[in-house]
Amino acid sequence: MIRIESLSKQWGQRLVLDGISLEVANGQIMGLLGPNGAGKSTTMRILTGAIAPTSGTVYVNGLSVTGDNGSWRKRLGYLPEQNPLHVELYPYEYLNYVASLYGLTRARQRALEIGNLVGLQKVRQKRIKMLSKGYKQRVGLAAALIGDPETLILDEATNGLDPNQIVEIRQLIKEMGRERAVLFSTHIMQEVEALCDSVAIIREGRLVAVSSTHELMASRDTQTYVVGFVTAPTITELQEWCPNTTIEQNAHGDYLVRTTANDDLRPQLFQFASTRGYTLHTLYRRESHLEEVFRSLTAAQ
Repeated sequence: MIRIESLSKQWGQRLVLDGISLEVANGQIMGLLGPNGAGKSTTMRILTGAIAPTSGTVYVNGLSVTGDNGSWRKRLGYLPEQNPLHVELYPYEYLNYVASLYGLTRARQRALEIGNLVGLQKVRQKRIKMLSKGYKQRVGLAAALIGDPETLILDEATNGLDPNQIVEIRQLIKEMGRERAVLFSTHIMQEVEALCDSVAIIREGRLVAVSSTHELMASRDTQTYVVGFVTAPTITELQEWCPNTTIEQNAHGDYLVRTTANDDLRPQLFQFASTRGYTLHTLYRRESHLEEVFRSLTAAQ
């Protein structure tokens, strides 16, 4: 598991992290979200021992990362955003090398087991430099798992992958997360919705939300209605009919009408179309998306 208590980091006069506390239990995949400059990367670097915090403590499986004892390292697997691979080696050759760095007595056997687990059999005869981005990520994930860690930290693990590769890596992470604590940093909201049990959102170095993914989306007061017209009215015309709402147009030309009122706006929107002579082709109330929640919590104030 991961436990962070009152974590702060200051660079000169700038407070990058301000008293962050959170916990990731075994069997839990937590998404760490935040806009650029929010403190995500600093948090990940402290968790992996790359830099020291200004104050606060971090524990991995009960062992202090911020203390003097480095025994926690063998119990932590890490896949950084810039996947550092020895590209001239073959996949299983590289995994054998990583296993030897961990001091595993059955390094070659462990490399074979973990390579097969993440599906590297088809590319075992290719040098890593010849592999697709998806297979390179598989090699990096295998290296993070080689020591059978109890905790995984994954930084932008699906960045740059095509849709098929994303699905494959996502499934691997789900499998790995069944018995491990996984902290997953990403900027892709769909990944968090599909993969993570819980979410921690950072804004300007502070936690603004820690919750299960479902509860976080269900807790928002805003209701969103999607309205599509064959011939669209202007936003001003629609806004006059639906005061106390915010309206924007999406890439498909449909309107997103947002309100904090509990009343169902669909009859009002239908009446607008009927009265003004517009023909509707789309009208429904949309469930909250994590992207909308994220924007509401991290927007500049």
